Amino acid sequence: MGRCGVQRVFHYERQPGYNKLVGPGDAGLEYLEFGLLRVPRDEQFSFSQEGREAVLVILSGACTVQVDGQQWDLERVSVFAGPAMAVYVPRHRRYTVTGVKPGDLAVFQARSDQDYLPRLIEPGQTPMEVEGAGGFRRRVFPLVDEAFPASRLLVGETFVESGQWASYPPHKHDEDRYPDEVRLEEAAFFQIDPPQGFALQYLYSADRALNQVYVLGNDDAFAAARGYHPLAAAPGYQVYYLWGMAGDGHVIRSSVDPAHAWVAAETGAPQPIAVPE
Repeated sequence: MGRCGVQRVFHYERQPGYNKLVGPGDAGLEYLEFGLLRVPRDEQFSFSQEGREAVLVILSGACTVQVDGQQWDLERVSVFAGPAMAVYVPRHRRYTVTGVKPGDLAVFQARSDQDYLPRLIEPGQTPMEVEGAGGFRRRVFPLVDEAFPASRLLVGETFVESGQWASYPPHKHDEDRYPDEVRLEEAAFFQIDPPQGFALQYLYSADRALNQVYVLGNDDAFAAARGYHPLAAAPGYQVYYLWGMAGDGHVIRSSVDPAHAWVAAETGAPQPIAVPE
């Protein structure tokens, strides 16, 4: 079914230090890199952002993040037990992460051509958005949205309840047709409760030249640069995914598959088709 030879699922093995899962050249990505920093207690890791911005999102444990003399404390029991904390690191900056309690820090990076200031994203700083309705209702927490001072990165968290769908009706963002759609590549990291559960990711194009279903488990990442990409959570399991997108600009515009747009219209759910500002 479709282009099965392209690797799009990448598993996190939880090795100490930085674990790169996907980057430019993988799964059609041009801008975006995603990895996880496994931080043992009292261990320290330093990185230089040469020409790239980064968003660090704590998933579990506790650590300090220092950027150019500013220091912030991040802590989270798990993604299912408390809101996110994150740090934005602009290009050409150096940051250091020190472990306080063993845990995991998700790291999105993208090439940047603008200078901004380091910034802490505190718990509850961004309000929850409820998207969809009926069998495709989900909770979304945007961490770095269009209004956030960043060059390319757009980052957020989505929670999908047992048996529900997300990114539905199916939408895509792989063409530059502003204001209806802009090209954004995307990577997402999955946590599932209980962890033996799974989600099904469908990726397809209108002509079905791309037409593939992927099984995603706990600690899996998925990446794609094109195609409609609806997702379903297996009954009995809550699915969390941290998503990051990057493109030529810093706006989100997506278009719905016309064949399924009626679903949103019938349920009264808003369709993810943007309008000009």
